[in-house]
Amino acid sequence: MKVLKSIRTVCVALLVVVMSSCDSWLDLKPIDKVLEDQLYETEEGFKQALTGVYVELNQGTLYGGDLMFRMVEILAQRYNLGSIGSYKEWVAYNYGDDDVKKSIDGLWQKMYSLIMNCNKLLENADLRKEVFTGDNYNIIYGEALALRAMLHFDLLRLFGPVYKTNPKGLSICYNKKFAYQGSNILPASEVIDNVLEDLKQAEQLLVKDPVITEGPRNTAASDGVNDLRLRTYRLNYYAVQALMARVYLYAGRNEDALIMARKLVEIQSKWYPFADYNSLMESGNKSKDRVFSTEVLFGLENKKRGEIFTNYFTPELDNGILAPTNTSLLNIFLTESTSDCRFTPFWIRPDNGKYSFRCFHKYEAPEESDPFFSYLVPMIRISEMFYIVAETTDDETEARTCLNLVRRNRGLVAFEDTEMVDIQQVLKEEYMKEFFGEGQLFFYYKRLNVSSIPAGDDSGMITMDEVKYKFPLPDSETDYRRSE
Repeated sequence: MKVLKSIRTVCVALLVVVMSSCDSWLDLKPIDKVLEDQLYETEEGFKQALTGVYVELNQGTLYGGDLMFRMVEILAQRYNLGSIGSYKEWVAYNYGDDDVKKSIDGLWQKMYSLIMNCNKLLENADLRKEVFTGDNYNIIYGEALALRAMLHFDLLRLFGPVYKTNPKGLSICYNKKFAYQGSNILPASEVIDNVLEDLKQAEQLLVKDPVITEGPRNTAASDGVNDLRLRTYRLNYYAVQALMARVYLYAGRNEDALIMARKLVEIQSKWYPFADYNSLMESGNKSKDRVFSTEVLFGLENKKRGEIFTNYFTPELDNGILAPTNTSLLNIFLTESTSDCRFTPFWIRPDNGKYSFRCFHKYEAPEESDPFFSYLVPMIRISEMFYIVAETTDDETEARTCLNLVRRNRGLVAFEDTEMVDIQQVLKEEYMKEFFGEGQLFFYYKRLNVSSIPAGDDSGMITMDEVKYKFPLPDSETDYRRSE
């Protein structure tokens, strides 16, 4: 892969960005151009290298933008953008457009560069086990493996075939070693196997993760010792299990997905309580937790999260605002909008008279900030596990119970035992409401190979196929392989 040749300096001299936090694993001093041998001489160096990967996930080309609320949400037709600049090419799935191709290439290169950093960390950890204390080798190694798996999985979801109909189709490389030469493009099923192998090993390594016995611990320690706190900001033991459930579901391995998702459902009330409905719906609350932080199994700490709102969603924008039409928004929330806590706190009609449609406030900085949830960007949340159980179980009562538990905590009326419920239709509606701005709807459509989806401009239905669901390999990759 050409990308592997172009980023040597990233892996030889790792730039670690400071994440200001009460967790000493995150609150680290910056290092510029630290040579590899120096970086990995100490346990602290390994912590810094791992932190560097988490920080880089916040890049605008990754989960700080395109893979969260921008590109993949545009592909899901979330917004009314048909005539706005380069967005119109994404809306039309014009992957051959020069700007679109450039974005795809940048995403590919950045994700594989982070995979390389994970591999370099893993290789050095195997060579320097003696520098680790306590359980830190297993935890650092387990998190790095999980990060490698997550990045490959999302690359597969973007560049791979529609798995449901073509699991043997060629997709992406799976890089398990730090190397400058390219590895083979694999069938999608082999990529899934590799992802699950990494996640299973990570799960085993994280069996002493304090999240199991003490929960996510998303506050500072009273004694000032903050290692292994703020576990929501890490791919912790429970987050790894949740990611496994997501992967199993994508691969059509429903029985495995059900087993894994049930494990998370069982511990939800103990460690991941549902968001406080009354607090969210209170009009005078100046510190609304619109990301439902208590429910997040894994999220990123993005110190610039407030800029997501001001750059893309605020009604103060003159153009380029990301917003759905009123019609499409109300079609999602139907007649339950006024009671749904995913509507009233998020979707606010501007009072400046500039726009008639509602604007999205999920990522707006609260007036009174909280040291934890003000910077949190959700990657995996507990409600997804309830949805996976509902989708994969053969027990209709279990499915209804899981859906009702989420619905009640969102302010909706539970389904009666005697009421006829189309579970799959309800799940589709829930994915559209629950994960707005979190980049999951497009992948939901692709997983199920949905043949048509509502257009973002209310012009009707858009026919979908593998050409629209699958990114082409970037030119940098295909050119390199032709030259081999």
